[in-house]
Amino acid sequence: VSRLKSSGIKKALSLDEVHKIADINLSERPTLIDARNYFIFSFYSRGMNFVDMMTLKWNDINGDRLYYVRSKTKSNFQIKILPPALKVLNYYKAQKRKTNYVFPILLEENMTFSHLENRKRKTLKRYNKRLREIGELCEISKPLSSYVARHSYANCLKQKGVATDIIS
Repeated sequence: VSRLKSSGIKKALSLDEVHKIADINLSERPTLIDARNYFIFSFYSRGMNFVDMMTLKWNDINGDRLYYVRSKTKSNFQIKILPPALKVLNYYKAQKRKTNYVFPILLEENMTFSHLENRKRKTLKRYNKRLREIGELCEISKPLSSYVARHSYANCLKQKGVATDIIS
């Protein structure tokens, strides 16, 4: 049966393609800045998924470390903040918004579950649409989505010779 299983389309980006996204000048397309930042932050935060980024708060950051519980698996993560992710964090810190959330996705505290789910759905749809635009601007032939950052992170580790069990 495993021989009949299709391998699917490879959606992971190379490190060069990730750098294209990080380095793209979006001064003429400011509506794409958040999407680029979310993607780069996700990639450099071990492929953090969108829901966990959405609920990330400033008090989850302590020094050069990021601490969070993954919503899907309830696993605890402690991640060293790498310079590209720090650049994204500094961008949002400078905005001095009135919520404790890092990213401008959840705009108020204490939202109901249905309000959270609705906001997640709408924002994720817009994020993925804008990522596709960024992919076109960067001339990346693979379709970009929020999940591509996770696959790309794992793929880049694999290309550098990291064992699959460690990546997992």
